[in-house]
Amino acid sequence: MPELSISALRVVRAVAAHGSLSGAARVLGYSQPAVSRQVSAAEKAAGQSLFVRGARGVKTTPAGEIVARFAAETLAGLDRLDERLGELTSGPQVRVRVGAFPAANAALLPFALARVLERQPRLTFALTEASSPQLVRRVVTKRLDVAVVASGPGLPQPALEGLRTTPLPGGELMVGVPRGHSLSAVEGAVPVSELAHASWIVGKGAGDEPQFGAWPTLTDPLVAFRTRTWPSRFGLVAAGLGICVVPGILAPVVPRNIALVRVDDPNWLGRRILAVTRNDEVESHDIVVRALREPWDDTH
Repeated sequence: MPELSISALRVVRAVAAHGSLSGAARVLGYSQPAVSRQVSAAEKAAGQSLFVRGARGVKTTPAGEIVARFAAETLAGLDRLDERLGELTSGPQVRVRVGAFPAANAALLPFALARVLERQPRLTFALTEASSPQLVRRVVTKRLDVAVVASGPGLPQPALEGLRTTPLPGGELMVGVPRGHSLSAVEGAVPVSELAHASWIVGKGAGDEPQFGAWPTLTDPLVAFRTRTWPSRFGLVAAGLGICVVPGILAPVVPRNIALVRVDDPNWLGRRILAVTRNDEVESHDIVVRALREPWDDTH
């Protein structure tokens, strides 16, 4: 007795599901004569008719019901076999828990994860947003695998002892001004003295959430508005109601109607952006850190 081929099983399943040879041909990408030949081969192997032809298509016979059910189960099993064999080369899905402070979570981390997924689609991610000290505590207690934190003047210093830290790009601070603002026409960096009488849009947070205020070395700056989120901060700047400090890591997502200006300030010591992990040398964690270190496409 001839054996049922995999191709014949796919055709039987499709014909039974769609109730017509033409529908099965359309779904499978076969010609209708090819579908007819596969049905004939399946009926010959089964020794019975599998379908009853009618004016409005075909219906399965009792034997056809059995073969169609067997085809669905067998093909599903083959799909699972392909997945398991694929895992031998690509590996099973691996979940990485990553977190960042809000500004890094808005641009630096998303672009890095996109690069990772292009190369390592087996990885999946759980995202957390919190202050740098909170993120470090979660790495220590194994609730996070990779954290992006900020360190420097004016920030609470996270306890990094016993952890592995990797410097990341984007620690520079700039100033966002409306397009057409006088500062946007300055070539090179703007002297910090030019910012002394500006109106500032600053962050507003709670608890241990550090926020970007006016330029760090200014004394008694004029604060026009305080707001919690970057979109509202950018909206106020774009409307001409003030200027704001913008970390370099946000450059890729700053709206086009805002210009970024560098500042010449010899008294500003700068900040560092760090990737923090435990010292366990897990490959998936290292993949994320390497992607975070890559420069982004700064089109601003």
